[in-house]
Amino acid sequence: MPKEGAVQIDGQPNGEEPDYKALYEEAKAQAEEAKAHSREWEKRAKDNKNAAKQLEEAQQAGKTAEERIADLTKRLDAKEKAEERAKVAAKVAEAKGVPADLLVGDDEGAMSAYADKLLKHFKKKPASSVDKPGSFPRGSDGGSSKRDFIHQLFGND
Repeated sequence: MPKEGAVQIDGQPNGEEPDYKALYEEAKAQAEEAKAHSREWEKRAKDNKNAAKQLEEAQQAGKTAEERIADLTKRLDAKEKAEERAKVAAKVAEAKGVPADLLVGDDEGAMSAYADKLLKHFKKKPASSVDKPGSFPRGSDGGSSKRDFIHQLFGND
């Protein structure tokens, strides 16, 4: 019996320590139950994945010959188109001096125009040239009054 005025916390009278072992066992049981529930749903998901795979295989097997031919033709056309584009890109890249993977477009004209844009935008500017590095123009050959004064001042003749 709790004393008068005693407050209960978690079902335990105030002043008494809770049974930690029982609380631990209860939490452990809940964790095990949750883990078992998780494993059950994981097993169901794997079973569903396998069933979906089998269904897909059955549908593929059930396709008519015409559907399979159409699918293969479509894949072959896409591959041929990609190969043709790669050849054209390589040709334009070699002619323009631009990497082929930077070219955009499906035909030679579009790729060539894009390569020209790239070259125009990223063209290297020529370096400035200096006739005689380290020398500076002296101006006119005639004696300047200021120059003469400086020569007199410092004794440079």
